[in-house]
Amino acid sequence: MAVILARSIYITYCIRLGFGRHLHTLLEADVPETVRLTRHLVILEALSLWTWALPKLPVAILLYRIFGKFRRGLGAILYSLVAVLIAIVVVQTVVTFVKCHPISKNWNPTVPGKCWNPDIYTDIGYFAGAYSAALDFGLAFFASTQVFSLQMERSRKMLIAASLSLGIPAGVTTCIKLAMIASLNTSDITYSTVPLEVWNSVEGCALIVAACVPATRPVMRLLGKRLGEWRSLLSGRRSHGSAKAEGTDHSSGVSSKDRVARPVELERGKH
Repeated sequence: MAVILARSIYITYCIRLGFGRHLHTLLEADVPETVRLTRHLVILEALSLWTWALPKLPVAILLYRIFGKFRRGLGAILYSLVAVLIAIVVVQTVVTFVKCHPISKNWNPTVPGKCWNPDIYTDIGYFAGAYSAALDFGLAFFASTQVFSLQMERSRKMLIAASLSLGIPAGVTTCIKLAMIASLNTSDITYSTVPLEVWNSVEGCALIVAACVPATRPVMRLLGKRLGEWRSLLSGRRSHGSAKAEGTDHSSGVSSKDRVARPVELERGKH
């Protein structure tokens, strides 16, 4: 959550500098300010990597807490898978800055220096994204299969499996991002990378939801119990009010039938 919040604040700052507008428009208006923006976009790119990498850890911790007592060595497997992803992201973060020498050439092409072949950084991104998506789908599939092996009502199994499978939307989001990278216009990064950053936000938030929703089940159960108690209380008050009204009629010795018949008898007496 802290990384996602920091990134959201940083994106807001970049938008104030011109993020979301075409690069040529910004260069025509103010070159130094545009260079400043591109520098911040490089930092934002590195920060965005962690918004979808770190949330995998609480998901792994949650699965271990639920199924660890039934599966020996599960913790080592889950933490190893997440550790590999974090190691890949560390490499990608470092490459984001060192792929050009001097580093300032990453955001200012006019600076004398050299840069790596762009395909190297792209390939690392593809590998990291593919591994991340596979991990999302794998953890969701593992959670679902483990839930259905438990002894409980089928409806309850379905509910728990659905809550533990919320990592699937994150995996789908990663696949969408990978498809977008191929068509990314690197010559207009202040404009063309906006959709990519949007999907980065969606993926990070989806993973946070996947880690938090199952943990809220006790709260939801308590709320459901309280709601049932309130309904019973309201129903009891209505029943008590109806019974009290009927008791008043009986105590006066007048039934509903008598109340209907009495006007008829009075009408006959007049005739």
